Amino acid sequence: MMSSFLSSPIHWWATRPTHTRVILAIATTMFLVELAFRYFAPRSRAYIYWTRFFQSLGKFWTAVILALVYFLSVALVGIGLKLLRKDPLDRTLDPEPSFWRTHEPNPLGPSAAARHQF
Repeated sequence: MMSSFLSSPIHWWATRPTHTRVILAIATTMFLVELAFRYFAPRSRAYIYWTRFFQSLGKFWTAVILALVYFLSVALVGIGLKLLRKDPLDRTLDPEPSFWRTHEPNPLGPSAAARHQF
């Protein structure tokens, strides 16, 4: 029974692609080093450098990921709207006698509409 318990994780590990095993090995090593630093030397100079390095790495990747999210969502939607000549804000300035847009009154009445605005 014990051999089947141990062979299952070993089989799982052996069937992973090489790049997955390398990434998992690096992540596990960094996790164990972090735990060792926190437990044995939380105020050491090496731990301070370790923490600063990963904080700067995190700031860099945060900027990269947020830029990708922006360009893949907001910028692509903007380009799509430009190509389709859509204007969701209706910003056309056609010559009109007045630029006032009429609205439909709230069917609840003014006092109920004040209480239930959304």
